[in-house]
Amino acid sequence: MKSFKFWTIAFTSLIFALPYLAIAKPAKITQSSRTTPFSPSEQQASFKLPEGFVIELVASEKDGIINPIDLTFDDAGRLWTQTAKMYPLDPGGDKTWRQALAMRGNPKHKDINERFDTIEGYYEGRVAGIDQVLILNTPHLNKTNVHVWAEGLAIPQSILPYKNGAYIAHGKEMIFLEDTNGDGKADSRKTILNGFGYTDSHTMSHLLTRAPGGWVNFSHGAMNKGLVTAVASKKQVQINYCKIGRFSTDGQKLELVNSGLNNIWGYQLRGTGQWFGSEANDFGFSAVPMEG
Repeated sequence: MKSFKFWTIAFTSLIFALPYLAIAKPAKITQSSRTTPFSPSEQQASFKLPEGFVIELVASEKDGIINPIDLTFDDAGRLWTQTAKMYPLDPGGDKTWRQALAMRGNPKHKDINERFDTIEGYYEGRVAGIDQVLILNTPHLNKTNVHVWAEGLAIPQSILPYKNGAYIAHGKEMIFLEDTNGDGKADSRKTILNGFGYTDSHTMSHLLTRAPGGWVNFSHGAMNKGLVTAVASKKQVQINYCKIGRFSTDGQKLELVNSGLNNIWGYQLRGTGQWFGSEANDFGFSAVPMEG
């Protein structure tokens, strides 16, 4: 239970408040009558916690934490996260996912293809995005220091610190950013995997998790599909829809582990070696073993 207890405490004691995010008129299913955003202090006061639990504000939008998706700790105990200011980057515009996918590559639909090309430029690093990878140092409560470790990105969806750098799930690519000169900022970029689908920007590759045997596991959402290539070895694997995959830390190997659930949004390895996943589409699977 060690891993479960760790993540329960970590996530219960951290709030990433979004005080200035515009909130549309709530739908009936939210059961909420609130029409204005909460400040961090108001949000903190609204939580109802079990006896013995506390919740503390670590950082908010005032500290540059804009639309965070992933949280992870490195070996030094530093907390890493990222921004998703550019979300969404769906190339289809007002087209449905199926329409956009069908139109891609068809010369008659130039506007669709131009949007795909533009977004590919962001993911491949040919065009600088406005998103960042951030490191939070919290030596004392309410004195969080937020350090920009990498920038110029577009919706980095997951971070896995490794040695002097970090693997980043970045749209159509899986990249490795590294700080080669020790100045506390990434200055080198290497593409590990390329070819992930990105028609639906909220179901791209994500949830990078270190696994035994020199592997890095990752989840892939329900709506995208693509022929993914391990750049170092040219190994190719078709990754369509909801899958769990893995690649070796040297970038040579790439393989599928399993498939399902409906749309994985939670994926963790316990200290006992058991994998668990959860899905986002309310099919009733709160926590499910995800063995390979």
